[in-house]
Amino acid sequence: MSYARLTLVTFALAASIAGVQAQTPKTATPAKAPAPAATKLPAAVEAAFKKAYPAATIKNVSSETEDGKLQYEIESVDGKTNRDVVYLANGTLLVAEEQIEASAVPAVVLTALKARYPKATITKYEKLTKGTATSYEMILTGAAVKEAELAPDGTWINPKPVKK
Repeated sequence: MSYARLTLVTFALAASIAGVQAQTPKTATPAKAPAPAATKLPAAVEAAFKKAYPAATIKNVSSETEDGKLQYEIESVDGKTNRDVVYLANGTLLVAEEQIEASAVPAVVLTALKARYPKATITKYEKLTKGTATSYEMILTGAAVKEAELAPDGTWINPKPVKK
């Protein structure tokens, strides 16, 4: 085969391959689904949170309607403290849940808990603040209930005390 003919065949083959590639549809990589829209905090809620917890970092925000009122829950971290707070849209604080160490729970609370659920293991301790009231919530394993809430004096809030 002559050099000219070889060059012509090579050129024709290259053009043919290029034409096939141009006609072959490329498989599109599926686009990632858009992230769910983040809940936008009302200015009053954001201001109240920043005033109460200036060093906290917001991790997540959600909203829901409860008892006909729109509420905003903010999950945050402040140093080593995890905190969830719930506000009304006008910035009124409804409840603050703050993860605490066992040593921060009054002894009378732990005594009452162990008396009712002696085999339970406590996996999480939280201090709840609702208005001016404080209570302690513990997450349990190995008990008939998964969580228990008691007042600082050891009085049962949830589950309700068993009537004799």
